[in-house]
Amino acid sequence: MPMTWKWLSCACVLLLLAGCGDEQPPPDSPGTPLVGDLARGGQLYDNWWAVALVNPPEGEHPLWATRPDQESNTRKGPTTWRCKECHGWDYKGVTGAYGLGSHKTGFAGILGSSKEEAELTSLLKETHGYGAAGLSDQDIADLVAFVRGGLLDSAELIDADGLFTGSAADGATIYRQGIGENKRCAACHGQDGLESPKDDPEYEDFVGLIAVDNPWELLHKIRFGQPATKMPRGVDADVTIQQLKDLGSFSQSLPTER
Repeated sequence: MPMTWKWLSCACVLLLLAGCGDEQPPPDSPGTPLVGDLARGGQLYDNWWAVALVNPPEGEHPLWATRPDQESNTRKGPTTWRCKECHGWDYKGVTGAYGLGSHKTGFAGILGSSKEEAELTSLLKETHGYGAAGLSDQDIADLVAFVRGGLLDSAELIDADGLFTGSAADGATIYRQGIGENKRCAACHGQDGLESPKDDPEYEDFVGLIAVDNPWELLHKIRFGQPATKMPRGVDADVTIQQLKDLGSFSQSLPTER
């Protein structure tokens, strides 16, 4: 039931010394700004319907028909709604790894975006149609937090030949022992990276295969995990740039097939 003005006035008089007039609305009050979770936003960037637990969208993304390159990427359906499909695992769009090949759309990247929170929120919710497609305001806030604070320039870790610039020997230790409280990679992927995790029995994109074929995807998943699985998120363990380099280098030494 809503409080009466008389009751509110009395309450403020009684609590004046405690700063009643300065109190903020409780966290769930209408109009309270949402706090985004950039780690969850990183997973939404990968596959948002798997994270938000909503049905995959129907048809193509509303901006898909406007992609500058209409020939290279001929994908259709839900895949066109994945943020990574246009902006890439390296977040650089047409100037990055997706500037060539079957994933090229010609769209710009998001790395280094200077857009403010409100503008990004509007772009994602309305222009990109994610609100109507099923993402909640919290989901949008998480994506915004990821874009504004979760992006990493892969050039700091991966060279022009697609090789991680770390120590494979040190990476092997991380792979087998874990980072902080995060479980060791070998517990789910096996010593050679060729085991299928228990919560993803059909998994065949083995660690070594992803590391060699798409090191930028591996980097993203090490940091943010695999959507809809229990894979630990490196950002939760404050993984360092050097640890990412080392783990990536070791992963690229693993076999790519059984």
